[in-house]
Amino acid sequence: MEKISIEAETITPFAYHSLMVQNGTATIPELISDRAICFGLALALGMTQARTALPPKDYYTHISAMPYRASLFTTDKPELLPPLICRLNLDAEAGLQKKIQDVSKKGNLKDFFFIQEVPPYQKFKGVLFGFEGFNPFEYVEKDEIVIRVGLHQRGMVRLKQMKKNPDKEFTNVRLNASTASLFGKKLKVDRYLLHTLQLTQLMEIEEASDEVSTWR
Repeated sequence: MEKISIEAETITPFAYHSLMVQNGTATIPELISDRAICFGLALALGMTQARTALPPKDYYTHISAMPYRASLFTTDKPELLPPLICRLNLDAEAGLQKKIQDVSKKGNLKDFFFIQEVPPYQKFKGVLFGFEGFNPFEYVEKDEIVIRVGLHQRGMVRLKQMKKNPDKEFTNVRLNASTASLFGKKLKVDRYLLHTLQLTQLMEIEEASDEVSTWR
């Protein structure tokens, strides 16, 4: 497999509904998930179909169609921006049906809620594993690729391939045991963050590559 060490730098803030906080949600600031990288890259490379609505969620089928897999992208200096207030316009998006009115003051349908975003200029490191030698940077003949991540794909992240011999400190990565389970693989979980984010123990890049090569 092609092992591509990548530095990902946030260009604009992004958020996910990850952690419950008072009156809203906060993003897990220490990582960008492997699935966010995979789907963001697929979109940037033109591997997705134009649709008027989102297709049914089927991570196994969708990830299986991609010629690559990814490790988790992590940072040693996680940061979050101050809480940002958001408004859900129920009048325009859902109408004023009684069932909507009854829940409009609580849960994810609150009129006003807070989010906390990852700031710009945050740097994450991870590895992309390309099947049959696939390298997205060679595919587009560019040194950098910008992908979209986060809620409504509002965040922008610049991917840049690191040198063939990256600094000695970047020799280990974590995989997502939740993604491994899609392919029938059971990996030991070091940290459970969310159902879709289950961090394995640190692995040597070569060891991680051997494992990911079976995710087909």
